[in-house]
Amino acid sequence: MVQQTIIKTELERIQSRIHKDDIASLDKKLAYWRFKSYKIVFIFGNYDILDRKKIEYLAQVADFGNRLVIGLRSDDAVKRLGMNLNNDEYTRATVLATLRFVSRVEIIDDESPFEFIKILKPHILVDSKTDAKQAVCYETIIANGGKVELID
Repeated sequence: MVQQTIIKTELERIQSRIHKDDIASLDKKLAYWRFKSYKIVFIFGNYDILDRKKIEYLAQVADFGNRLVIGLRSDDAVKRLGMNLNNDEYTRATVLATLRFVSRVEIIDDESPFEFIKILKPHILVDSKTDAKQAVCYETIIANGGKVELID
């Protein structure tokens, strides 16, 4: 039997990092990452326009582990919060997924990533709060053996 090699285009690689409501794919990826003992880092936000400062911030976040998962607030969640953004969720997700240090962009249809964090169980949650205990899902992260890192 001949093993077939599948070569993805760059666009396919980028698109393969973007997910929405795909828990089966997440479970499979998490099992592999945990088998490889990768340290999973999570951050959540809108990420509407990426400038140099935001890219440097995300690069610092990525340095906390081996796999960076970005939770991206969906268009519907943004609207429910009364916010207006310049770009739609797939544009924002695609721009984030082009960054080589981003392993996965998960579009989350909640104002808070609480339910997603319960599934992901990241080793590190990065937040910009001044007190780690104010970070979203602090108790859940700590209960799962993770920690919260704060950066400006």
